[in-house]
Amino acid sequence: FNRINFMKKTILISLGWLCVGLGFLGIIVPGVPTTIFLIIALWAFTKSSEKLRHWLLHHKRFGPILNNWQKHKVVPRRAKILMVILMSSAVVLFHYSLQNLYLTIGLIIILASVAIYVISLPSETPEKSY
Repeated sequence: FNRINFMKKTILISLGWLCVGLGFLGIIVPGVPTTIFLIIALWAFTKSSEKLRHWLLHHKRFGPILNNWQKHKVVPRRAKILMVILMSSAVVLFHYSLQNLYLTIGLIIILASVAIYVISLPSETPEKSY
């Protein structure tokens, strides 16, 4: 049982660090989202390491974004726009790679559901909404 917990914790910490890395990349490379990777990293660290969770929530650059997410479920407007652009690009690439209409429609349904949910979340904290 301890071995399974150790493996689970290791996988979650690895996923968290991968997403933090992709989040850092998103700051430098236009088109690579930052927020969603940080949210996934926060989730992974919450499940695996209180120390890493605390570090991420108090990070100078990422802390405010993640605290807004945790307290208010805020996703910045820029992140929403990038998400929709990247999802649309993924559908086009997927369709032209596999050329299977049924799988493409299935992917569109899944991604559209995710997009609708994320777009419905606030873009600003309640204090900023007048």
